Amino acid sequence: MKRILVVLMFTVMSLNALALDIWVKGGIVQGTGSKQTEDPGYNAGLELSQGFLGFVDLGAGVAYNGNLKYDNSSEQKNIGYDLAPVYVFAKFNIIPVAVKPYVVARLGKNFVVNDDTDYNGESKADGGAYGAVGVGVEFLSSFQGELLYSISEVKNNPSGKDNVEMVSLTLGYNFW
Repeated sequence: MKRILVVLMFTVMSLNALALDIWVKGGIVQGTGSKQTEDPGYNAGLELSQGFLGFVDLGAGVAYNGNLKYDNSSEQKNIGYDLAPVYVFAKFNIIPVAVKPYVVARLGKNFVVNDDTDYNGESKADGGAYGAVGVGVEFLSSFQGELLYSISEVKNNPSGKDNVEMVSLTLGYNFW
């Protein structure tokens, strides 16, 4: 038990020495475009970033967009699945002062999870590319609010479109 605590403490101190930021995020997501979601879904995420030159943050993250249910007028009913993108990002701080507005761009791979579409017992939807752009603001040195537009490629998408467009509003908290 002591070894585990020592390793954990060393890991935490190492992350702090490298000035890495760990953000935990949560919020709501809504489909846009011709195939909108029936109800707003939820978003949860974890990001790890490193600041460079005082105005650029580079990092990686993973998110989970849940409760995405689509209305479809064709023969396919109960279209619903969750998306889990894994991505890298660049965040550009516009004015790095007390309240820091920023622009962010993300690029990665999307995974289809929790596919509850009625396919007669088998899942056919598959993830593809993921891209997003957005704006946000950091405040009180530990909080973040972000508005993000994303496009997720879903191959064999039963909703009829290969690209799922979403807008999300998230709040985040920085642990370090």
